[in-house]
Amino acid sequence: MANSSKDTIYIDVDDEITAIIDKVKASSGKVIALVLPKRAAVLQSVVNMKLLKRTSDNEKKSLVLITSEAGLLPLAGAVRMHVAKTLSSVPEIPSPPKPVPESETVNEDMNLDDEDEPDLTQKAGAESVTVGALSDAAGKKHTKQESDIESLDLDAEDDKAKSSKSKSGKKNKHLKVPNFNRFRVILLLSIIGVAAIATLLVFALAIWPKAIISIKTNAASVNTQLNLTLDTGAKSVNTSSMVIPATQVSEQKTYTQTVNTTGQKNEGVTASGTVTMSANDCGPNYNYAGNPSTYTGFTIPAGTSVSYNNLTYLTQNDTSMVNSNYDFKTQCFTYKASGSTNIAAQSPGASYNASISGGTVSGFPGVSADGSASGGTDNVVQVVAQADVTTATSKINTQNSAAAQQSLVNQLKGQGLYPIDVTFTKSAPQISTSPNVGDQSSTVTVTETITYTMIGASKSDIDSLVNAAVRSQTSKSQNIINNGITQNAFKQVSASGNTDQVSLSVLAQVGPNISISELKKEVAGKSPDAAITAIKQNPDVTSVTVKLSPFWVSSIPGSTSKITINVAKPSGSS
Repeated sequence: MANSSKDTIYIDVDDEITAIIDKVKASSGKVIALVLPKRAAVLQSVVNMKLLKRTSDNEKKSLVLITSEAGLLPLAGAVRMHVAKTLSSVPEIPSPPKPVPESETVNEDMNLDDEDEPDLTQKAGAESVTVGALSDAAGKKHTKQESDIESLDLDAEDDKAKSSKSKSGKKNKHLKVPNFNRFRVILLLSIIGVAAIATLLVFALAIWPKAIISIKTNAASVNTQLNLTLDTGAKSVNTSSMVIPATQVSEQKTYTQTVNTTGQKNEGVTASGTVTMSANDCGPNYNYAGNPSTYTGFTIPAGTSVSYNNLTYLTQNDTSMVNSNYDFKTQCFTYKASGSTNIAAQSPGASYNASISGGTVSGFPGVSADGSASGGTDNVVQVVAQADVTTATSKINTQNSAAAQQSLVNQLKGQGLYPIDVTFTKSAPQISTSPNVGDQSSTVTVTETITYTMIGASKSDIDSLVNAAVRSQTSKSQNIINNGITQNAFKQVSASGNTDQVSLSVLAQVGPNISISELKKEVAGKSPDAAITAIKQNPDVTSVTVKLSPFWVSSIPGSTSKITINVAKPSGSS
């Protein structure tokens, strides 16, 4: 069909040069109209334009760019590419740019052969032709077999459009492509400059300006000392005896510490045996016989200790010692036991299996024991020693009682009371161990229980007594600026039963009562002179100075957060 000699291709704004070339190659038309979108960036480069031109020549096809963008005309003219504003407009080759940018050159092998380009422009004196009429010229040059090529038709609107005859317009030899990169740099620098100036103005006018106002008044300090009684049983304030109703709160804390035991205990079998006792009782100080002429015996009771080589045995039965002889030459009585005495080792263990020779008898000097013991065995186990309890107790830190104190403070504040820190006390610790000393165990846990207490009172009750004492030392025209009540002002004197005796030493301030917040609102935005005049309306104010910063600031800032007011402390005492 004749329609195969012309074709229209619509280019998307995102199409790359390779995609456009592929569309041109795939087209069956000999005259191809490329309808370009606005801001077709892909053909803003002369290199891409030459690639497109060479492709059309290699494929023996004629291309017409359908666009109205002035920026593309010089580039199309540089490669001798036809351009038309619309599909019904007369195509022409625009004037090339002078000079062509060196950065936009292509390799020599990419040069176009002008001889192969069909002459789509009008000859001198000929009538103008449309894009559709170009199909005849292209068809005759590239395909001579096609003799009758119809005009290029795209849609219904193009079918109705009449071929317009117009003379080629004059070429714009001064057309240049604008430098968009330079434009963007200038725009960015302008925005940064404007932002910097705006930021500087904000800091200079709103953030940096400050005002410091220093005020001196006729205020004075008053020293007052009171002895107060905090009574948990009182119902009301007694101004004469300085008694204030108080409330006591308490909290019990438990601390534990576990350590490994180090004690050992032998739980083996206890050795046992028998001994025979004898004694010599010599003068002049007889232990048992008394007078030598008197025959006297004695008894060693059961449970008496018999010691030998640091081993101790206990007698299991009474032993009767009988006088068997008296030597007048040596003046000594000789005693022998009426029978053997059963003994048992004081502690279990094989070390008590021993022969006893010359063992001593506790409480009976001169009495010796001979015999033996056997049957003892060893079974050593780990037990709790008293030293283990002492070690665990020393590791319990009950000195850091800040958490307990803060808990009591919160309790008193929760009741609307003023906590008095000096009344904070703690009881003696109640200590318990588990297991007990001597019990078999590899660890022992020591527990200490301590009770903490604190007293609080109504702040208004304390203020009433202190303010009355301060006013008794000042004139009626002076106001109490600060009565000086702080935690450091309290000292505990004594505590007994339901009462705590505390002393309260305060340094009160009397003078004009100036509201800093209200004064800031009053002077905000005023000049220094106007602010000084307004502040000096208070008869108790003696001097006012206003300092503004930075140097260009001429008035007090309107924001109260930028204003600092310092009221001088009292310089004298009342």
